[in-house]
Amino acid sequence: MSGKKSDTTDLNYDMNYNLFLLKTSMQNLKSAQDRHSVSRWLHKLLASNKTTAEMRLRNDFMYHLVTAVQDGELRPPFNQYPPSAPLSSLSYLLTGGAPGSGGKDSKKGGGAWECDLSSEETDKPMLYRQSPDGGAFLAAQPIPKCGAFCYLAVVSKPPKKEDDPKL
Repeated sequence: MSGKKSDTTDLNYDMNYNLFLLKTSMQNLKSAQDRHSVSRWLHKLLASNKTTAEMRLRNDFMYHLVTAVQDGELRPPFNQYPPSAPLSSLSYLLTGGAPGSGGKDSKKGGGAWECDLSSEETDKPMLYRQSPDGGAFLAAQPIPKCGAFCYLAVVSKPPKKEDDPKL
């Protein structure tokens, strides 16, 4: 029982944190129509808390909503008012597929990570670009479903010329 309580507590904490981020970045939206659309989505997401699964889906939607608002440009599905259907039947909006499409390429439980990305967003993250191995080490590491991922690297530099005793 305590595990379930902890799950909902963590999910609500994440939602409240994203709510804070959303409120602080609303000024990035130029259009009153966009702000109204965000408000309607937010109302729908805040009401989606009946089950743990629904809360996870709610948080996936909230994450994408926050990133769009931070960028100052609403992307589908947030550029339209939310459908009246329950959130559980709208997960296809995050995956970019059609409702009920379970094609061979769909990944079960992929959620927010299955969404189609534009070509400009398909570049590797900076952390991967700057890694000497191109991110191979990071790609092999487990990523927590809840919590933080921390990466620490220790590197050494070759000695400077003035440190060389030969000079």
